Amino acid sequence: MEQLVSERGFVLRIIRVKFIKDSTVRFISHLDMMKAFQRAVRRSGLEAEYSHGFNPQMQMVFGAPLSLGFTSEAEYADFTFTHEYEPDEIKSKLNSTLPDGLKVIDVGIRLIKTNIMADIKYAVYDFRLFSKIPLENVVEMIMTAESLLVEKTRKGKTKTIDVRPLIVKTEAKAGRLKILVKAGNQNNLNPRLLVEAVRVNIDEVVEGIGYNRKGQFVERDGKMVSPLDIVALEIK
Repeated sequence: MEQLVSERGFVLRIIRVKFIKDSTVRFISHLDMMKAFQRAVRRSGLEAEYSHGFNPQMQMVFGAPLSLGFTSEAEYADFTFTHEYEPDEIKSKLNSTLPDGLKVIDVGIRLIKTNIMADIKYAVYDFRLFSKIPLENVVEMIMTAESLLVEKTRKGKTKTIDVRPLIVKTEAKAGRLKILVKAGNQNNLNPRLLVEAVRVNIDEVVEGIGYNRKGQFVERDGKMVSPLDIVALEIK
């Protein structure tokens, strides 16, 4: 395994972690969650790499931010350490210091240069959808629609976008809607925006609650794979 070495001569190891965010912490912000992990790393005694300059920052990168109020079974982050820790040690030490509601469930060694935020291409969500139209019909209407136009407001600016190209697959089961959507820096669909698109185009009284991110995926050779799959972590 090729070693990464910092400018200060430390042997570096980049660790990718998968963690859950349960309902007890669904209302903490993305920034506060990052701070919770920073504190957990420091309290655990793990030796993290820091940036240089007047305000050194712990070298860590999280995947796409999770909207406030959402839970998740599949959050990811990359951490750079100045020691060649084994994945199981990272998992154990972080879980011993993380607050309730955040738990690391899997860990791997990242060898590729691309960080998790830049690498994610798809996400899976599920949520309860209340509609006057049967959910199976809502699914059919979504998937057969040529376009689903909706207004999106960001940083005080509003524009009309078509969310249909961002939807890969939808299915309904037991009153919940499960969607596979494109994600990442260039393409990203928040399920709340999809619900708004359904409200505008299909059912004006529709309502979604209990949003949960069930999975995130990278793309390798045209296929979706887990960010912790060996083909996602290693250099070809």
